[in-house]
Amino acid sequence: MNGPDQPVASKVLVVDDETAICDLVAHVLISEGYDPVSCNHPAEAIAAVEKNVFSLALVDIRLPEMDGLDLAAKLRERIPQLPIIFMTGYGTLDSAVRAIKLGAYDFLRKPFSVTELRLCLRRFGEREALKERIEQAERRYFHLIQTIPLLILLLRKDFQLEFINEASLPMLGYEPEEALKQTDWLMSRIYAEDREHVRALLVSAFSFKRAPISMECRFEHKNGHLIHVIMKFIPWMDSGARRPVDHLEGIVVDITDRVFLEKALVQRAKLRTLGAVSAEVAHEIRNPLVSLGGFARRLQTRHPELPEIKIILDECLRLEKILDRIKNYLKPVEIHPRECSVNQVLQECLDLLAPEMESHRFRQTLDMDPELPDAYVDPDVLGEVFINVIRSAETTLQKGSVLNVRTFESEQNLHVEFMNEAKGVKISDPEALFLPFEEGGGNIGLSISYRLLKNMGGVLAITKDDEQINYTISLPKTTHLTSHQVFSGSWP
Repeated sequence: MNGPDQPVASKVLVVDDETAICDLVAHVLISEGYDPVSCNHPAEAIAAVEKNVFSLALVDIRLPEMDGLDLAAKLRERIPQLPIIFMTGYGTLDSAVRAIKLGAYDFLRKPFSVTELRLCLRRFGEREALKERIEQAERRYFHLIQTIPLLILLLRKDFQLEFINEASLPMLGYEPEEALKQTDWLMSRIYAEDREHVRALLVSAFSFKRAPISMECRFEHKNGHLIHVIMKFIPWMDSGARRPVDHLEGIVVDITDRVFLEKALVQRAKLRTLGAVSAEVAHEIRNPLVSLGGFARRLQTRHPELPEIKIILDECLRLEKILDRIKNYLKPVEIHPRECSVNQVLQECLDLLAPEMESHRFRQTLDMDPELPDAYVDPDVLGEVFINVIRSAETTLQKGSVLNVRTFESEQNLHVEFMNEAKGVKISDPEALFLPFEEGGGNIGLSISYRLLKNMGGVLAITKDDEQINYTISLPKTTHLTSHQVFSGSWP
């Protein structure tokens, strides 16, 4: 009788028309920790298999009405992986061949001793233990492959996926089965501007060189936002044959947060330089500009007929406006951060601008992640940034055009994306939009938005291709803020 903490003994089927043999084998099985079920007839054995789950069968080849080999075939129909040890005193080449085809686990030649039977059972036990360790290792490997936060895939030469792990869902929004069914799924997920470069590198990897390749590119999430990744592919070797590679094993690492951090560091350095340069420019220009303007006005009073004087005054006025923009750019702004819902701030801004957008016949689509975490920001300042970015996007929209707005998160950051069609719109350098020297509107301007976001730990990025402009605001999650990022007060 097994105790509550003891494992249940494995059942073993013993089939022999000699009762003495069945009793001997059953006695040894019990001593080795097994639970034997003895049968003297093939029909009894078939009935026993219908009622029990066996881990092993010992079958005599010579049985009444049905030989042991035919019985083994019927047993395997019911338990396909059942290990079978054949017992026989009349071994022939034909029966041995049939037994091997049936997958004979071992043979015992009658008459066999108790020692021989024990050795046979212990070989079985050792093989089963090894098999279990292998299966455990395979399960652990499979679990690791499926749960590791990296996209792992096997790619054929025609760029069709042969395997992809479950990271495809959190990283790109696709179930593995969905990705495997879609023809050319991998290439269709790569951002259009990066696609040909990636394709060329993959083609080179399917060559005799057999060298691993690594590349950075952008993927499109199922919901449409961009994911920055590093991909590495290794040729899949089979027996080291010197022939073209027909599979690549690859991993894809999401580096969106790393790109965010790099942009934040670059923007901080640029802003420090820009602030210093702007202050110096304003200081150096202000005094001579005032003198020049005063001189031109006095000269105009004496010689009003000279058209050149008006040109000088107009240019002085333009430079004064630039200095005022620089002054506003450098003016400290109070920031009072707290944990708040970015989705809520965004919705309030869109509601506020809805009549304005409707009057210009602009449409919008909104896709907000309902699970988006809070951000540690000043909601009023963030709202001003949202309004400014939306109005900036409106300047490139044509009547009837659509502004696509979405929120989503990466591992350490949350993102708000404004994307609109911009065919025919030319922006030679999107970064120049962040400078305080261009004509601005009545709001705080992209340049100050850029600085405000930086001071709240965030980043404002603009990308432009032939079809669309993308404004992306990125902010750290409250759970990933470090002590030096928890800010308050004013800037600069």
